[in-house]
Amino acid sequence: MTGTTVASVIWHRLDRDGTDRCRLARLDAGWLIMGHARWDEAGRGVALDYAIRCDAGWSCLSADVTGLRGESPVAYRITRRAEGFALEGQDPVSACDLDLGFTPAWMLVPLNRLDLPEARPRPIETARLHAADGGRLEPLGHSFCRVRGGMDHAIPALGRDARIALHETGFVTQDPGLWHGAVTLES
Repeated sequence: MTGTTVASVIWHRLDRDGTDRCRLARLDAGWLIMGHARWDEAGRGVALDYAIRCDAGWSCLSADVTGLRGESPVAYRITRRAEGFALEGQDPVSACDLDLGFTPAWMLVPLNRLDLPEARPRPIETARLHAADGGRLEPLGHSFCRVRGGMDHAIPALGRDARIALHETGFVTQDPGLWHGAVTLES
């Protein structure tokens, strides 16, 4: 079930050595975002593959994250429930969006779903995956605000406030200090 590819992006990390290759596919009943993130973390390699499934209205339904963190295998299945998002075997986290934490790919979902008027911040609650410590989801608030020349993205709990650049697809192309990406549209 790979669908028809709409666009792909290659991101380069700016805070450490690493890349993330991602593609967006249109399915009969929604969207599929698939990627391959590779980076160095304190001298050990991390290689995570991810798949985010959304309905036609850009609501995240589920996600899978698999790969290796050094020599340790990683395998997470995250599903949407009535109460929020749940990692297998854990209580759900009340949230409207899922933040994978290690990739900007997740932002494609709210940025395509939400009507973001210019100059008015829109807060969203996410369930953020912490993959480094055995895997858990935690609530994390974000705020997006459309401004001339881009989008303001804030994460108050982390003290982060940045002006990000977006491609017409909704893919982030610049997140200062974290990511720089180039999008290719499929014909």
